[in-house]
Amino acid sequence: MRRTTKAGVILGLGMLLSAPSANLGQAPERTPVVKTPRFAFYSDFDTNLNDALIAAGVARKDGKPELFHSGAEVSCYGKLPQSARAAWDGAVGYYAEIISPADWSDRQQYLLRVQLAGFDEELKEAGARQFVEIAGSFRAAATPAYKECRWAAQDEKNRRWIEELKPRLAADEQRIAGRLEQLYQKRWNGLPIPVDIVETVNWSGANSILRGPAGGHLLISNSYQGPAALEVVFHEASHVLMDRSDPLRQALDRAASAVDFRLPGDLWHVVLFYTTGEAVRRILDDGGKSEYTPMVYAIFDRGTWVGYRKALESTWRPYIDGERTLSEASASLIEALRKPEEPEPDNGQPKPLPRPR
Repeated sequence: MRRTTKAGVILGLGMLLSAPSANLGQAPERTPVVKTPRFAFYSDFDTNLNDALIAAGVARKDGKPELFHSGAEVSCYGKLPQSARAAWDGAVGYYAEIISPADWSDRQQYLLRVQLAGFDEELKEAGARQFVEIAGSFRAAATPAYKECRWAAQDEKNRRWIEELKPRLAADEQRIAGRLEQLYQKRWNGLPIPVDIVETVNWSGANSILRGPAGGHLLISNSYQGPAALEVVFHEASHVLMDRSDPLRQALDRAASAVDFRLPGDLWHVVLFYTTGEAVRRILDDGGKSEYTPMVYAIFDRGTWVGYRKALESTWRPYIDGERTLSEASASLIEALRKPEEPEPDNGQPKPLPRPR
C-alpha cells in the first residue's frame, strides 16, 4: 500500500499550479469515434485519465493495488523520470482525498464530468470553475505518466469496443429505439447522446446524467461484451426517457397514490432494467441472433431485487406484450407489491427447478 502525506500533496499542488494552465476550464473540441443517429461514441484522453485517477484514488484509500504500482504497467512506470512519477502519485493523492470518495452523482465528480464533456453551461458558479481548474491541474501533472504507460492500450481497447458494437447498432438501433419510444411513451430528444467509453466508471460499470431540457451523457465501461454492450447503451439511454416527470414514472406515481402506497425508492430503476432488457432481448431474438438473457436476471440471480421478479413477470410483461395499457400495468404492479402472494406451504417435497430462460 502506498501512502501520500498531505505535505506531499501540497508540494505536488505547488508544482502543478506552476504548470501551463491554458483552457483548464474548457474541454478541447471532441471528435467522436463513431456517430449514429442516436449516439456519438468517444474515446477521450482526459475523460479516461479522469476515470483512471478516480479508480486509483479508490484503490489507494482502500489499501488495494493501484494503477502503475501493480499490473502490466509497473515496468514502464518505473522507467519514467522521478518528476513524472511524483506528479502521478500526487494527482492520485489529491483524487483519493477529494474526488474518489464522492459518489459519481455527487458535486465533485459531476462537475468534472460535465466539464470534460464540454457542457460549460453547468459551470456558472465561480467555485465550480475553480474546482475544475484545480482538478485539471492535477490531471495535467498526471498526463505524462498516463500517456507514456497507459493511454495507447486504453484507447485501442476503447476503439475496438466501439467498432465491435457498430454492426449491432447498424442492425438493431432503429428498431430498439423505436420500441423504447413506444414503451416509455416519450420521444427521444437531445440527439445524438454523447457516450464516453472508459475502463472502470465505478462499481456499476455504467451510469448516465440528464441535461435539461433535453438529452444526457452516458459513461460506459468497455468491460461489457457482446449483446450486453448493446443493452447497456440502451439501458443508460433509457434514463433520458424515464425522468421523474416522464410518462412511465408518472404512471407509477399515480397508481401508487390511488391506493395510498409508498413507492419503493428503487422500483423505477428495476422497471427500467426490465423494460429495456426485454425490448432488447425480443428484438435480438426476432433477428435470429443467439438467445440473450437481459442484465436484470443476473441481478436477480445475485439476490438483489429478487422480490420484484415475480411481480414484474406477472404484471409488467403483459404491458410489453401489448396486452395492457401503461396505466393498467402500473396499477397491477402496485397491487402485486402491496399484496404479495403467500408463500407456498412447505410439505417436505422438493420444489421443481425453474425453467431456464
